[in-house]
Amino acid sequence: MDLTSNIVLITGGGSGIGLELTRQLEALGNTVIICGRDAGKLEAAALETGAQAIRGDITLAEDQDRILADIEARHGRLDLLINNAGLLLAYTFAHDPDTLDKIEREIAINVTAPLTLTRRALPLLHMSPNPAVLFIGSGLAYVASRGTPVYSGTKALIHHCAQTLRSQLAPDGVAVFEALPPVVDTDMARVLKSGNLKKMKPADLVHGILKGLRYDQHEMLLGQSSQIKLMSRLAPGFLFRQFAKVEFH
Repeated sequence: MDLTSNIVLITGGGSGIGLELTRQLEALGNTVIICGRDAGKLEAAALETGAQAIRGDITLAEDQDRILADIEARHGRLDLLINNAGLLLAYTFAHDPDTLDKIEREIAINVTAPLTLTRRALPLLHMSPNPAVLFIGSGLAYVASRGTPVYSGTKALIHHCAQTLRSQLAPDGVAVFEALPPVVDTDMARVLKSGNLKKMKPADLVHGILKGLRYDQHEMLLGQSSQIKLMSRLAPGFLFRQFAKVEFH
């Protein structure tokens, strides 16, 4: 994939992995649009990187439509949609008073929003000569994490959906990529005491993602994620017990 002169939409582009993607893609000469709910983070990211910021909640259909309409009006096409926004919640399923709300929020942000946004973006993507979608998944798609009752499941679902969409959308010329990072050193991962898991730097992660896009590597196992996938096949019980030792705060 050519990584210059593209119109790129990054959800959750105001912080963490999304912000680093914005930095590196802008530096390559792309036009990057970032969206998110935190106006302050979006404004700061736009000021730093030169990206266009659109405030919006991607779990809401009307905000998805508004964001895409803005891009169509300004640019007339979308070359790359990066479904990056995500939520990781650690809690005790049976005893947390907010469990029901947390289940709904995590599934809405991690699963429903990227899939519905991708569907709504298809007409705009079809206006591009080389359209692509990138899902930011997780190596935790391959192992259940005891401290996060829903997160791993959402990433496993996105992993399977990415594989299916890659096949279904190929005849229409839409390339579907998935990046599966390990634990990354971002604000979202601060609740996790990584133990034997070394947190990957966002800059190193994004460098690996962009390399994978350049070489059309549709499924990118980054950092320790390749080891997690291998262990999930060879010794799934051992892998689960190791992750069960990870503490959250």
